[in-house]
Amino acid sequence: MRLGRAWDDPALERVLPQVRAGRLEPGLELISQARGDNELRALRVEQLAIVGASHTETLGRLAGDDADGLLWLGAARIEQAWAIRGASYARYVDAERLARFEEVLSSAADPLQQAAEALPDDPVPWDRLQRHGIGMHSGRKELNRIWTELTAREPHLYVGHYNRAQALCAKWYGSDEELLTFARSVTASARAGDPVTAMLPLAHFEIVWAEINESEQPAQDLLEDYFGNSDVADSLIEAADKWRDGNRPHPRAMDAAHLFGAAFYFGGHLTRAQRLLTGAGRRMPEILPWSAASPMPGRRYVRACRDLGLS
Repeated sequence: MRLGRAWDDPALERVLPQVRAGRLEPGLELISQARGDNELRALRVEQLAIVGASHTETLGRLAGDDADGLLWLGAARIEQAWAIRGASYARYVDAERLARFEEVLSSAADPLQQAAEALPDDPVPWDRLQRHGIGMHSGRKELNRIWTELTAREPHLYVGHYNRAQALCAKWYGSDEELLTFARSVTASARAGDPVTAMLPLAHFEIVWAEINESEQPAQDLLEDYFGNSDVADSLIEAADKWRDGNRPHPRAMDAAHLFGAAFYFGGHLTRAQRLLTGAGRRMPEILPWSAASPMPGRRYVRACRDLGLS
């Protein structure tokens, strides 16, 4: 199972192992080549930051004053910080790790700001500043400011909307109601064929996942009850159809397919789920949607594929 690979970029696939081994120049070249293609550039920065997180000292020397290198450096420091902290709620993280997390995370701000200033039309530094601000507890006012800067440059950026949804979760700076209002507005304003409509199932998964974490009921039961609700299902069908009717090529389409497909699977709309997940194969997101159902999301996705006749 290719966990965390629910995206499409063959060139990135080829370069990631090189960067993981410490050969950073091909990664910097990929980021530079994607200037002007905001979705591809955002994907490459995100994924190269993950594998570059263990090479931040070398990356700092490579970046110099190059805008693409500074963007990558700042993004990699964010991932380095989260690797130190872990994915647990703050109350489960010891003080020493939290202090180290904040120290490394704070060092990401300067290179990202420099990248944003050097390339004033680029939305990707602003998306990474958004992720940085969430971790630094920068507050809602600052996150709103960053969001305004981001959407002024690219109003439909998939990962930008994904991270905005995180900021609006009840666990961070918003509420269930505000998160759903955001997701519905994104769906309403999305262009036909744009997978950004998947912010709606993402919002629903965030809400039900929080319920699962606080409940003694089996996750499967809660997911089936939640997504079996006719109002939820009808709105998801409308959002999915708006995306699929246009079907624009998009590097994040597979992520959207998992979000919609899992929602339909748990809600009992198996034909829709099957249609959406047929092309996903063994690629899946690292966290949502399948982690809501099980601490072993890969196994849960394999079971869903069997249920849907996909394996």
